[in-house]
Amino acid sequence: PLDEETWLFTATMPWAEVVTDFHDALKNNTAGYGSLDTSEADPPFQESTLAKVDLFLNNDIVEPLAFVCHSDQAQAQARVVCQKLQEVLPRRQFVVVIQAKAGNKIIAAERIKAYRKDVLTTGGSKTVGGGDVTRKMKLLAKQKKGKKKLQQTGKVSLSQEAFNSVISRST
Repeated sequence: PLDEETWLFTATMPWAEVVTDFHDALKNNTAGYGSLDTSEADPPFQESTLAKVDLFLNNDIVEPLAFVCHSDQAQAQARVVCQKLQEVLPRRQFVVVIQAKAGNKIIAAERIKAYRKDVLTTGGSKTVGGGDVTRKMKLLAKQKKGKKKLQQTGKVSLSQEAFNSVISRST
């Protein structure tokens, strides 16, 4: 401490951490009284292991969401982004698979379930087939085949609102 009310704290930290979260956290935790003074470290650069994380929606890469982070934090940050995408993207008629890959390895994944119609009931509460199991199995197989076809041809688009909510750091 410099005096009873003033403290001086010196640390060396990655600039990416300062740019993204540190300044906001400093102001929040000190009720706006904290300040930040930066200077270049000696040596200015330190070697570190970084990982590029690519995000995929149904095996299609989403380039704007790719990011570089420290390899120790890659899985945690990828999981957060996948969970945000899962919350933001609307459900569709087919399953949407969200994956984060570092290199060729999937490090985080989420799924958005498809809407599903009950094909075994017609109108009210009448059951199709009148107890005939083979008819029910045929209808379910037909629905499964249609969902699989839709899964292969369906494209997932990322809206601007969804993109903004994913890249914003506030949760």
